[in-house]
Amino acid sequence: MLKGLFLNTPKAQCSIYESGKMVFSCLKGSKYCQFDYIEIDQKNRMIPLGYDLYFFNYHHLSMGWLDTERLKKDLGFVITMVLEVAPNDPFVLCPKNDFDLYVVLDPTIDIVNDKVYAFPRPLEKVDFALPNSVNPIPIIGTFGFATAGKGFERVVDAVNKEFDRAIVRINIPHGDFLPNSKSYALNLSNLCKQKAKQGINVEVTHDYFDKKDLIKWCASNTLNCFLYDRNMPGLAATTDQAIVSGRPISVSNNDTFRHIRQYIKPYPEWSLKDSIEKSPAIIEQIKDAWSCNKFTDKFDIIISSLSFRRNVMQGKSSDIMLKKKSKAVAFVQKLSRRLFKYYVHVATLINAISGNNKWFKERAR
Repeated sequence: MLKGLFLNTPKAQCSIYESGKMVFSCLKGSKYCQFDYIEIDQKNRMIPLGYDLYFFNYHHLSMGWLDTERLKKDLGFVITMVLEVAPNDPFVLCPKNDFDLYVVLDPTIDIVNDKVYAFPRPLEKVDFALPNSVNPIPIIGTFGFATAGKGFERVVDAVNKEFDRAIVRINIPHGDFLPNSKSYALNLSNLCKQKAKQGINVEVTHDYFDKKDLIKWCASNTLNCFLYDRNMPGLAATTDQAIVSGRPISVSNNDTFRHIRQYIKPYPEWSLKDSIEKSPAIIEQIKDAWSCNKFTDKFDIIISSLSFRRNVMQGKSSDIMLKKKSKAVAFVQKLSRRLFKYYVHVATLINAISGNNKWFKERAR
């Protein structure tokens, strides 16, 4: 059996860390590779050697400090999972040639590249009881971090059109990598409450749920609704727990839901009431297609067809350095500032000597 090391970002309130844990939980079931697990950041970047392969949860926000050009030389066979994917483009925010294998969490990817493999976002297994209550008043739930384009207010608009009485539950947790998320979440909360017509009650919370509690939260809703209108790479992570809960789901026609649109017609092609009626049976198909077991089986098929070289420096560690180019950029910027100051001093002196007193006085203020 091969020996692998999974490298995740440190624990944080963000989907990057959670996505890494999600993939690692599947890799633990591999029949061909036994994985150890560590978390690295800019301050703690010592990586043990001696593994057949290294699987990074590389992301430009949490591992942008990493000099990925050195990884193959220092470690051997390196893999990364790719979260931020533009339609049919896994390299929009990930270095194209620095990894030996790209596990792209987007089942819609279809490009000719022997290093790129399309995977679904693997879904958690439910080993606990879910609420099975019937809501006399429809409860429409939506959630996500306070970032632009989440469309929380659009959910309220849609509920206004289709229901005379309903509860809209919106959970907007505060994210570790999101500046001003608290104030933006408050603005979104006020906007949604102002939009609600009489009979529609908007409840806004800011809880950061673990996955188990989030699945239970979704399971208590009549419909989980996500009407994003954002324009950015990546598939939505919020829908994972909504799908696992088995409750009806509605999504917009936004590219971030392109993996779900293969199964469920988006709003408004399906109304909210259409989704409540038609989506539950389809969700069971999605849960089967995106199961953790099928993720692991596909990974094993790929790994079994490849060859690996173990790093010869077994039993030692490698200090994965910061990006070399960051130092070069800092040096150039520092040199540019010094040259600019030198230019200003020389120009000032020349103009003063030449008698251009007006120019000199303006620059001397």
